[in-house]
Amino acid sequence: MPNCSHGRITRMRPAAFVFAVAALAQWLVPLVGVWQHERIIARGVAVRFECAAPNPYDPFRGRFLAVRPAETMVLAPEGIAQSGDGANRIMVPVWATLVADEHGLSRIQSLSLEPVSGPTVIRLGARLSVETDGAKMVLISWPFDRFYLNERLAPDADRLVAERLGGSKPPVAEIRLLNGQAVLTDILLDGVSIRETVKQQAK
Repeated sequence: MPNCSHGRITRMRPAAFVFAVAALAQWLVPLVGVWQHERIIARGVAVRFECAAPNPYDPFRGRFLAVRPAETMVLAPEGIAQSGDGANRIMVPVWATLVADEHGLSRIQSLSLEPVSGPTVIRLGARLSVETDGAKMVLISWPFDRFYLNERLAPDADRLVAERLGGSKPPVAEIRLLNGQAVLTDILLDGVSIRETVKQQAK
């Protein structure tokens, strides 16, 4: 009997090890995500984009504002192929190099199907869309679409964003870029954080 018991314990060890590794991974994955997020904020390059109204317009959903950079359609990168039909066309990863205009707002300068490096490179999704004057265009999918906000500030923030969309001074999204990854850090109104603007108006 002791030998049989010892045999059972020996056979259970691999399963126990797998369970321990799985349990550890459940803790590590979120921690790594938080670490990467904070690292991008601390070390990343700040870039800004003009925001457009989400379609359909619904900027406030729960605890976040829906965010969409105004630039959604650009020239297709060389060599991109169509995959699927119509709305079912598959997004493929592309690397966009950004350049700032005279107002400090960024736009896509070029797209590449191969990874490229640089302080203002961001990894996006793209799929073939319509042709404009014989040139192939792609629809861009940005890696961020929401800005989380304190629920107490959200109603006023929603109103302020709605007032600016489509106007001469639209909201501006500020993000941090590091190694092609992006983190949305703020929404600016006239260069001021939306959090600060709401707090000032509440006084």
